[in-house]
Amino acid sequence: MERLTRTLQSPWLLGGLLLICLAGAIQAGIQLITIKRHNELLLEPDQIETNRDTDPVLVFAKAHQLQQAGDPLEAIRLYGGILQQGDAHFRARVRYNLGTLYLRDAAKLWKERGLLEYVRINTLLSAAKDNLRESLALEPGQWDARYNLEYAYRITPPPKERPKNDFQGSKGSVFATLPTIPGGGP
Repeated sequence: MERLTRTLQSPWLLGGLLLICLAGAIQAGIQLITIKRHNELLLEPDQIETNRDTDPVLVFAKAHQLQQAGDPLEAIRLYGGILQQGDAHFRARVRYNLGTLYLRDAAKLWKERGLLEYVRINTLLSAAKDNLRESLALEPGQWDARYNLEYAYRITPPPKERPKNDFQGSKGSVFATLPTIPGGGP
């Protein structure tokens, strides 16, 4: 015990411990400042500048704000950039929002244009179903995703019928259909 007391009274050891405590306090202070800044940006997502180093939560907030403001293409781009980041709950929310965006666009197009936009509607619905299924795979208890997936299946247009071939003739010999040298000649 006496030896431990003498060791703790050493100026080098005491200085080292103080230095470690000071470094920990500085790191905690930097983290608090970062959290405060993130919270301020989350209150006003239109002020968020997105780049490669932006926190995925801030990118999600910016994409959601763009989605609500009516800019789905930019929101889809931002959601696509953070699909593989974060924990399972975060990835499920990103997939859900992305699937909902595609579903909303498909439903709007279906109501406005109907089967005239068959290919586009099917493409959007396919992307919506894929994202909603992935969201449910990550978080099976997500009822909003289940509802939207069911809605996507209900509004999927029926497959187009293939045009029937009405050819009634019989196929003869290949030589019967080849053109020949016209009659006459030199």
